[in-house]
Amino acid sequence: MHSAEGDGDDRALVERFLGGDALAFEILMDRHYDRITRLAWRIVGDRVAAADIAQETFVRAYRALPRFRGAAAFGSWLYRIAVNLCLTHLRRQPRALVPFDAIALESADADPASRFEAQRRRAMVRVAVDALPAHYRIVIVLSSIEGLAYEEIARVLDIPLGTVKSRISAAKQVLREKLRSLHHMGP
Repeated sequence: MHSAEGDGDDRALVERFLGGDALAFEILMDRHYDRITRLAWRIVGDRVAAADIAQETFVRAYRALPRFRGAAAFGSWLYRIAVNLCLTHLRRQPRALVPFDAIALESADADPASRFEAQRRRAMVRVAVDALPAHYRIVIVLSSIEGLAYEEIARVLDIPLGTVKSRISAAKQVLREKLRSLHHMGP
């Protein structure tokens, strides 16, 4: 999703699909399925719901692909579909714990005390991110975990770049305050 080369390959596959090659969509799905599933899992915090959201993302993409104009990269377009489905899920479901275990905070050869401290920090981050409103949680996941540039987040969410910057800034401030209060509470 982040490379222009992959986008060119995606565009060619979209054109093949629109020309009647159903296998082209399967290739697109194979290429993006894991990334969309991870994104959904990181936003909604539930593996089963994330798998359902990923499936629905591709069902909707399949149906809408004839209307895809290519103004954004195919991967960005999929992210947008998935994020919208995640938002719908979050509105309907109670908050789940965001799975930030994928963030490596310690090295594999760290001593037990360092690993314990890293696990404690990870747990505090999960609690703090879980407390964020959905619109902050999503920009944090897209920027900090998925590594999207602010401009790409603006395209995915269809919001102005300034809104992305202000949401990320506000989310980081809320996280700092929450982490500070959790840190002072101690183990």
